[in-house]
Amino acid sequence: HPLVRPLYGFLKECNDSPLTREVLDCGAGGSRPPLTLFYEHGYSVYGIDITPQQVELAQEYCMKAHITLPIMLGDARHIPFKDESMSFIYSVNTLCHLSKRDTAAVMQEIERVLRKEGLCFVNFVSVDDCGFGRGKEVSVGEFIQEEEWYSGIKKEGHICSYYEDSEPDPYFEPFEILRKEKRITELVIEKTHPEGGDWQMADICYTARKL
Repeated sequence: HPLVRPLYGFLKECNDSPLTREVLDCGAGGSRPPLTLFYEHGYSVYGIDITPQQVELAQEYCMKAHITLPIMLGDARHIPFKDESMSFIYSVNTLCHLSKRDTAAVMQEIERVLRKEGLCFVNFVSVDDCGFGRGKEVSVGEFIQEEEWYSGIKKEGHICSYYEDSEPDPYFEPFEILRKEKRITELVIEKTHPEGGDWQMADICYTARKL
């Protein structure tokens, strides 16, 4: 799936690391939990998600797939793990649902929980994404959007944050940035969908090592 494809590169980075094979996913819920990738490669896996429905979807997936992924309710702004307790941490397609101030708090927590030389992978939605500009702008690059417009599912107003190309760089001051990549993906959605037609997704991906 294009949304999680960069995790294959992160998995390789983790495989090449001498650290213990254990990984935490911040935003781990949903019907296709990415932790499965690391589970299948022999990692000890842990996941947190702030949304009960997303945790339930992940649990349903595990039952159908006959696997165990310990995904629990948790807030990435207050990660429920001890200091320097995790070798690898990632957060994919999650921080876009937080304000930029809250995202800074998440990055501080990732730095706290990572072991020295530990690796993290995080992505941020770019201002070049087709969702940019939808809804009411409440701060620079932050919009209150009244629905998950790309899925057509109505939701209460929620924050969506979009970033200029170098805007997330300050989050990584305690890290060495190993790789930074901007991805632009063109998708075609069925014409029967409310947003049918061409759809451009754009994000900025970082792989970094804790200093």
